[in-house]
Amino acid sequence: MNTIDLKEHVRRAIKRDWPAFASAHPRLAAVLDESLLVEQATQSLSQDPEFQHALHRAAAAGVIAEVLTDLVPRRVTAWLRALL
Repeated sequence: MNTIDLKEHVRRAIKRDWPAFASAHPRLAAVLDESLLVEQATQSLSQDPEFQHALHRAAAAGVIAEVLTDLVPRRVTAWLRALL
């Protein structure tokens, strides 16, 4: 799995969730750096054994793009919630 691809999926997921997060937590959103969030979320996902297992299963089945499109946004949403 290419890290750049994972970062791009993470970046898209953060951009998708950001308006709701910023609306719910405006002061926190004002001080957070998007690039740092992308780096930290990517690192968290790459160290998550359950996520890695899902990627390996997806790669073996030849459906990695579909899994990334579905799994990364859900994991990033959970990761953002865990920041609180």
